[in-house]
Amino acid sequence: MKRTAVKRVKLRERINAYVAAEKPLRLLADNWAKKAREAIEEANSLSLERVSIELKRLPRKLDGFRIIHLSDIHHSPFTGVEHIERVVKVTNRLHPDLIVLTGDYVSHHTEYVAPVAELLGRLEAPHGVHACLGNHDHWTDADLVIRHFRDEGINLLVNEGFRLEVGEAAFWLAGVDDHMVGKTDVPASLLGSFPDEMKMLLAHNPIIFREAARYGVDLTLSGHTHGGQIRVRDAEKGIIPRRRKAGLHRNRGSQLYITRGIGTVVVPVRYQCPPEISLLELKAAK
Repeated sequence: MKRTAVKRVKLRERINAYVAAEKPLRLLADNWAKKAREAIEEANSLSLERVSIELKRLPRKLDGFRIIHLSDIHHSPFTGVEHIERVVKVTNRLHPDLIVLTGDYVSHHTEYVAPVAELLGRLEAPHGVHACLGNHDHWTDADLVIRHFRDEGINLLVNEGFRLEVGEAAFWLAGVDDHMVGKTDVPASLLGSFPDEMKMLLAHNPIIFREAARYGVDLTLSGHTHGGQIRVRDAEKGIIPRRRKAGLHRNRGSQLYITRGIGTVVVPVRYQCPPEISLLELKAAK
C-alpha cells in the first residue's frame, strides 16, 4: 500500500509539472492563435471555382454560355463593403453572360439592405442579374430586400420564372422563395415553361433539389450551406457531412450546384472553406 501511494504521488507530480511548464502551453496557445488568424484571413479571401456543366436540353447555340453564381453575401459587421466590392469587381472582370444570386444578402439588420443592394446593383452582364430570396432575407425584411433589389435593376424572382432569350435560343429561368420559411413553390415558378425546354432554377436552400428534379428542372443553383464554413476532417465521413458539401451533384438526370458563398454567419471565420465566386460554363450534351 505504501509503495502504491508513492507511485501515485510521483505520477501526480509529473502531471502537475507538465501542466505548469511554460513551453507546452505556449506552443498550444501559439497554434490556436495561428489557426484563428488563418480562419479570419480566409474569410476575407476569394476563390474562383470554374465548373463545366453538361446539359442535355441546353440549346446548341448556347454551348459555352457563362454564368457567375454568387450567394450568401451576408452583409453585416462581419462581411463589409470592401469585401463585397472586391467580389463585384472580380465578377465584372470575368465578363459573364449572366449573373445569378441565390439569397442571404444580409444577416439580421435592415440597415445593411440598401448598401448591399447598391453594391450588387453594380454587377454587369449582357443578360442581366437575377436573384432569389434566402432565409436571412426573410428574417430581416424580405419586402425591403425585394424593393431595394428591384430598384437597382436586379430581377428578384419569387416563385416565378420567364423565358430568357439569347439570340435565337432560349431557356426557362426561375426562382423560388425560401424553404426554411415555408414559401417555396416549384410548380408556380415553372408556370409558362414548355415541357421540353431547358429549365434553370434559383433556390437558396438545396434541400428542394429532389422536388426540382421531379418537376423536370435541368439545373438548380443553390447556396445556404456555406460549404460548412468551418470544415474539420473526420476519419470516417471525410472532410464534412455530405449534406453540406458544395459542388456539383446529380439526381434523376437533374443537376445541382451548391456554392460555398461569400460571407459568414454566426462566427466571422472560415477554415478550409474559402469564399467562392462560381464561374459556370454550360455545355450542350453531345
